[in-house]
Order: sequence, then C-alpha cells, then structure tokens
Amino acid sequence: MMGMLSPLVLAGPDDDYRAGLKSFQDGDVVGAMAPLRSAANAGYSKAQVLLAEILDRSEFDEDAVVLYRKAADQGDPDGMFGLGAMIAAGEGVKTKDLVEGRLWIQRAAEKGQKQAINVMAQAYLKGELGFSEADRMTPAALQWVLLSAENDYLPSVDALIVAYSKGELLAVTPNPSLVEQYQAQANKIRNIDPVKAKKRPRKVS
Repeated sequence: MMGMLSPLVLAGPDDDYRAGLKSFQDGDVVGAMAPLRSAANAGYSKAQVLLAEILDRSEFDEDAVVLYRKAADQGDPDGMFGLGAMIAAGEGVKTKDLVEGRLWIQRAAEKGQKQAINVMAQAYLKGELGFSEADRMTPAALQWVLLSAENDYLPSVDALIVAYSKGELLAVTPNPSLVEQYQAQANKIRNIDPVKAKKRPRKVS
C-alpha cells in the first residue's frame, strides 16, 4: 500500500556540497567527487569552485576553467579568483591573457576575497599581471597594499615600512608613526619580540 511506503528523500545541492566538502576535508578526494559534481551540476557555486580546485590540482585544467567560470558568472568571488588566476597563468585556456585574468581577480578582490586582494597587492609591488613600475606609484597600488596589509599579508606590510620610511614607494610621504605601526605588525606576524631581539646574547667563556 502506498501509505506504508517511506518517502524517498533526495539530497539537495547544499547537502551534496556539505557531504563532498566533508569527504574532501577527511582526505577522501574520490569520495568527494560524486556529491560535489551533483551539486555543481545543480548550479551550486560553492561546489563548482571546490570541484574546480580538485580538477585544477589534478591537471584537468580545461574542466576546472569551465566550473570556475560558471561560479564566477554567478558572482561567486572564489570562482572569480580561480578563473582569473587560471586565465592569467594560461592554464585551461587557449591563450594566456594577463588583462582578462587581472580583471577577474580584481572583481574577486572588490568582493573582499582575501587571496585576490593579496594577489592584487603583490602584482603592483612586483610588476606582475601586466602592471608597470609606474603603476606602483598610483593611488590604486596604495589601496590594494593597504587592504592586503589588513589581511596581515607580510610583503605588503614590509613594503609599507619601506614606503613610509623613505617616501620612495607607493607615492606616500615619510611618516615615522606609521613606520612604527607597521613594524610592530610585521614583528607580530613573524612572532618576533622586539625587546628580546635587542638583547645581546651572553658571552660564554
């Protein structure tokens, strides 16, 4: 009789994603694939991103790009960053394109994706992603370096120490108080106690 039959409960994309994520975190990548693919096929952007990351690591670059793009088109910042990074590196695409890749990375950064923010800062500081030496002296460069410093991104913190010490970088004027502030931040990131660092080691006779 129909009333005695238990209803068939189907997992939704969110449940599939969570199951896949748990398997992935437990080190069972193979077990993660089926639920992640199910959720990804249902248009779940988080699953698309994680599955793309797995495929990217496994050198299935073209498949990874397709999934990253689907997530990016939904406005997912992790999808935007993944897509931009692959385009900029020329992985899984016909032609390497620094400008298009940078645009996707910047869109992700503008949504607060921390890795994208750090990459934007690094690109300005090192002249990557098509940026020139002159670009380093623009307000945009300072903006991304400051934002990445808030993430405790050490290269940016170190760059700000130099910039505010000498006024030769990032179009800023020397500011001793900011040098002290960023030096303290750098010491904290490196787990350096400035008091102990100044102590001279005892001589052992």
